[in-house]
Amino acid sequence: MIRLVAVASAVLCSGWVSAQVDVDLTLARETFLPAEDIDLGVRISNFTGGPLTLGKEPRWLQFTVERISGGVVERLSDPPESGEFTLQQATRGKLTFNLTPLFRLSTPGAYRVTATVLLPGGEQASSAPKAVEIISGARMNEGREVGWKAPDGTVERRKFIVQRASFQKKSQLYVRITDPSEAHTIKVLPLGNSVSFDRPEWIVDRQTRFHILHRTDASHYLYHVIVPDGTIETRQMMFNDGSGRAQLRVNEDGEIRVFGAVRRPFPGELPAAKEVSTSMNSAVYEVTKDVESAPSEPKKSPTNDVQKVQEPR
Repeated sequence: MIRLVAVASAVLCSGWVSAQVDVDLTLARETFLPAEDIDLGVRISNFTGGPLTLGKEPRWLQFTVERISGGVVERLSDPPESGEFTLQQATRGKLTFNLTPLFRLSTPGAYRVTATVLLPGGEQASSAPKAVEIISGARMNEGREVGWKAPDGTVERRKFIVQRASFQKKSQLYVRITDPSEAHTIKVLPLGNSVSFDRPEWIVDRQTRFHILHRTDASHYLYHVIVPDGTIETRQMMFNDGSGRAQLRVNEDGEIRVFGAVRRPFPGELPAAKEVSTSMNSAVYEVTKDVESAPSEPKKSPTNDVQKVQEPR
């Protein structure tokens, strides 16, 4: 999906040289697990004194990833093409790429990423290097192997592995989905903050979905239901009801439910909670499925979601 939003800005005039196009990289955080999605933002600022058209040439934007200890990381694929777009003078565009399918970043260590933009006329503008660290995390189970019927009807074996990693003075919980040998990772899913003094609970249901409940602080829990293809089907916040630690249990109908806690709607839950009626003192929530509007420009790449946002500088 490609998105372009134009914003008016003040006029800046200057001659055309590559030094007048700034490229910088952004990350929400700098520490990741192997195979976790690394969403890298590329911001391009136009100070050329006139419109700047990019994306016309193939491979106009490229990344380089190096180990800080030395050596270039193997490239697996080129970034998806963004399509042609124009930045007006004194404005900034932002694109977002997932580095994980583009480079072999499976080995823990420290890396630096650089982006290079091919400008009209053949000049190049490069970003300053951005640091990325890959850490292994602590394994919390032996892995739960399940059979899963894929959409094409074939039965595949998948393994759910629970991991915990600490960075920025916070403990984060993850679920890694792999093949039975653990040689190939299908998906790494961050589940949110986790307290170090409490052990998560997990159960696999009759549809081979992985249910996991973990404590985020003294009174709150996050509950996830994960399909073996890596889709998070359910994400809910639970508040302790005072009867003790919340638990996952199987009810009389054979369904897995959370006992000892009550659900609290929050913005990140799945399926999304839609507020359908309100009064002075209460709100009623209706569960709806997330729906993504169809892209109006080039189609979404199978490996990356590329977004362009033109901003005032």
